[in-house]
Amino acid sequence: MFEGDYTINGTHATYIKYLVNDVKAFDRYIDVYMAGAALGVLNDKRAKQGGSTDRARIYSDAFNTEHVKCNELFKVVILNDTSKSWSEEDRINICFKYRDKMDANAIPPITEREVEMMKEALDLFNEYVMGGIELLYESFSSSATVSIDDTVDYAYKAMFDQRILIESRQSGTDVNQLLRPEY
Repeated sequence: MFEGDYTINGTHATYIKYLVNDVKAFDRYIDVYMAGAALGVLNDKRAKQGGSTDRARIYSDAFNTEHVKCNELFKVVILNDTSKSWSEEDRINICFKYRDKMDANAIPPITEREVEMMKEALDLFNEYVMGGIELLYESFSSSATVSIDDTVDYAYKAMFDQRILIESRQSGTDVNQLLRPEY
């Protein structure tokens, strides 16, 4: 998994290009891919590729660099998803035991079922990635822009709320006690 090039097709490719090249919210396509996985699973948003002929490719060297992060995100997604009819044991095996390619010399031997479940799991992971990419695009697209006045109002309200919280806790409380770590 996460060893070769991965091509994203359709509107999601357009979204990735927009986030990296136009908005410059991310430096690389792989960064959008990983953030999409996290946001997709957090918001339980899945989507399938398609919709246009645009393409964006994440090259294998990017996956090699971020292999550990991608594998951890994969585990989080699979362990948290309950949409498939997999048992808890199946999800754990997918994350920690199963392999995604046949190998005649593997010990223990790799089964066809194992490879099929890994393919299905990777497809599910990529659906969450695409859902997260849609959320990122919606957040950064021009239709979601906020005026400077709204930003200042929000910041003022947040600071005012924090001031009220601090003042309410200060009554009879030492400031040093308030700001000390809670561990």
